[in-house]
Amino acid sequence: MPDAQFDIDLLVIGGGMAGMTAAAFAAEQGLAVLVVEKQARLGGSALLSGGGVWTARDYETLRRINPLGDAARAAALMDGYDRVGEFMAGLGTAITDKTVYEGTQSFPGWIRHLDVGDWMKRARSSVQAAGGHVVTGSSVSRLTREAGRVTGGIVDTPDGEVTVRAGHVLIATGGFQNNPRMRGEFLPGCGETLVTRSNPASDGHGIALGRDAGAALSKHMSGWYGHTIPFPVATPLDPQDYIPLAQFYLSPRAVLLDGEGRRFTDESLGYYLNAQAVATLPGGRALIVFDEALREEDTEKFGVCRWDFARRKGADVAKADTLAGLEAAVGGWGFSGIAAGMERYNRALATSDPLDPPRAGNRRPVVKPPFLAIHIQPAITFTHGGLRADARSRVLDEAGRVVPGLLAAGADAGGTYHRAYAGGLAMAAVFGMIAAETALAERTGAPP
Repeated sequence: MPDAQFDIDLLVIGGGMAGMTAAAFAAEQGLAVLVVEKQARLGGSALLSGGGVWTARDYETLRRINPLGDAARAAALMDGYDRVGEFMAGLGTAITDKTVYEGTQSFPGWIRHLDVGDWMKRARSSVQAAGGHVVTGSSVSRLTREAGRVTGGIVDTPDGEVTVRAGHVLIATGGFQNNPRMRGEFLPGCGETLVTRSNPASDGHGIALGRDAGAALSKHMSGWYGHTIPFPVATPLDPQDYIPLAQFYLSPRAVLLDGEGRRFTDESLGYYLNAQAVATLPGGRALIVFDEALREEDTEKFGVCRWDFARRKGADVAKADTLAGLEAAVGGWGFSGIAAGMERYNRALATSDPLDPPRAGNRRPVVKPPFLAIHIQPAITFTHGGLRADARSRVLDEAGRVVPGLLAAGADAGGTYHRAYAGGLAMAAVFGMIAAETALAERTGAPP
């Protein structure tokens, strides 16, 4: 950091995908930027992801699967997806061309694969080349305001406190998934005790800063993105285990049962919806049941046998040649009625009888022995609720008015998704870019 007090065009709080994309875009347009990141390195949860910058195929698809999300923000996400990809590619980062994505989702999409670490380095270089600064191991303790406008913040660094005056402040700290109190307040079911599979710095601090500056919360706060994972496993999770523990392909194709052997959700609609559904069950626990055919398919596609990986991590797993044998094997975990539940499911598929709950897709019987089960729990990656923000990334107050000078992007800006999910990296990058565009337009007086 330079002096103990200085001026900047854009103060970015958070050095993850949203923050660094905003910072790089602003710097490339000639703005002086300061990025403040709490952790020792840049990247946030993006560094822990698979690097897939993906979203829905079009606006209509996004609205269909995410009807409670903000319509204007949905349109902005669709409009910005190609632009942000081309911006990244234009800076020379390692990102693939846009291709069709129908992998583990229940709806069509687009995807570009990004080397997240390389992007963070290039974004940082853009900021510094334009005369800006990136500081790590530091945090913003509070925002400053004058005549109702957010004018900067107080930055706590290892070398002391710095007062920063800024034309705009962008909050992009990644959500509140690492704050048990906030999870308990806003997320249903076992929200407070959810296992986290996220960078530990996303603890709601950015949302608190915004609230103190007059920001409102988004309309919906209860949605979140995550996975079902085996139970029990040692916590905190090792990031290298995030993917092999997650059941993103297995969950929508298997059968999920509660403690009495009953299905409780349409598993085929999405692994992230399954995680939210499990969180509402007593104790936040369920059973995932599948057969050898699905185990082989999942293992071949992803190079890991999730049943065996769970076993080696000490989770509750079972295998039997019959459904009755499987029920006996899981009885000690508190589950009953498993054989009858699975027979009802298989019979309904064979006779085209209605399923309750219904099953829109992946209507495959569980018939090839051995039959397998994993005791599962939900794990959260990021929250959907946050500060109320419009399609230009401007933060709004309780009356729906813009809080002057304050922007939000990524998981700190609520409302883009509710329960549903259509890509985290793309959403963060697009609204980070939009935030920079808004700051630039207000600075120059140009139309947004």
